[in-house]
Amino acid sequence: MQLTLASRSVRRAGLAIHVAWAWACVLVTTSPARAQVAEFDTSHTVFYEAPTRTHMFVYSPSGDVQVSPFSWLDVRGGWEADVVSGASVATKAGAAYETNHGADVITTASVHDFRNLAKGEFALKGDATSLTAGYAYSTEHDYRSNSIHVNARTDALQHNTQFELSYARNFDRVCDRVQPASESNPTRSIALETSVGCFTDDPTRMTQSIDIDTYEASWAQSWTPILETQLTYTGQLLEGLQSDPYRSLVLGDGVKAQEHEPTQRAREAVTAKLAWYLRPIRAALRFSVRGYYDTWAVKSGAVEAEFEKSLGESLRVMARGRFYKQTGAVFWSDDYTGGAPPLGPRGQYWTGDRELSPFWSWLVGARLVWTLAPTQGRLFGIMQSLKLAGSANLSQFRYEEYTLGGTPVTNARAYVATISLTAAF
Repeated sequence: MQLTLASRSVRRAGLAIHVAWAWACVLVTTSPARAQVAEFDTSHTVFYEAPTRTHMFVYSPSGDVQVSPFSWLDVRGGWEADVVSGASVATKAGAAYETNHGADVITTASVHDFRNLAKGEFALKGDATSLTAGYAYSTEHDYRSNSIHVNARTDALQHNTQFELSYARNFDRVCDRVQPASESNPTRSIALETSVGCFTDDPTRMTQSIDIDTYEASWAQSWTPILETQLTYTGQLLEGLQSDPYRSLVLGDGVKAQEHEPTQRAREAVTAKLAWYLRPIRAALRFSVRGYYDTWAVKSGAVEAEFEKSLGESLRVMARGRFYKQTGAVFWSDDYTGGAPPLGPRGQYWTGDRELSPFWSWLVGARLVWTLAPTQGRLFGIMQSLKLAGSANLSQFRYEEYTLGGTPVTNARAYVATISLTAAF
């Protein structure tokens, strides 16, 4: 078995962490950048999680280059990868089935995959406006993705106000199993056994599409030299195969069936951020609140706080904490064989994805940034600045309903560590 759709959420979570840290580093404390001809950035992230009966290890290296041949033009290119190994739930059943049949039908399967992504982007810049466009292509054993994005930004009121609009479109394809012609009923669908034969002329394999449209609008405001806010709306429309083709569930008739989720989903989120610079102690406080809702009836909220302190001219330390809570999808159940309310079957769809169940989580993390920028000349005769950064995060998840045959997943803890280097020439 290869990388599942559920394990791809690892990358999304890692991306969210990077975006949060990036915003934290830029807002309030960033000093004006000097003219740069080129910049190179590389980062290396390690993710590890080992909840009950499964585990996952992901190593994600990346490299990016930006050149600015003119003051009004930036050109960027980059590469990133995910090297994934571990084990995921292949067949899930609820407590009622395990109790009634006296057999452990929960199974796991090994996960090994290697994702490659190449991306390019250019930005046209004016004194108060910018326009950015880019393209990315990624490959996996069982997944292909083409994506484009555009972004427009404008400043107003002496650069104290900033409005930004962005749009992204994904044209993705996922490998699936060809079902027997006689088995048109989804309750009889068989899960994909392996990625062998994917994206070839193998008659037992087929390709399904996933189209994703993402819209975002934000307003950032500097109210005083020490106080800034940002309000962001994000909307997303997904259409296509969103279930994990590798995962099976035990249904009411005791037959294993491939996971079956709706093919359409609309998502909305609103995020409010505040940054307050504590000038006497050269520190900053940042707060964030996020609300989310989608058409699968998943509702969530998150609050986050961060403290950053400068230690001298070149060293910054940061600490952060986050709390998250969500409801389950309208069709979520821990036992589709007919468990007692509020569990049991929920309509025409079924899922074994724990991220669609009710749960809450907390996160704590720390980051250290060391920047070398000489006031005269260049470092080693070639660099304008050199920045080293390292971060570590610990997350704990508590699942209120999700079990493996009635056994709660009580030790779902994830560790993420990142080290990065940025050199400006």
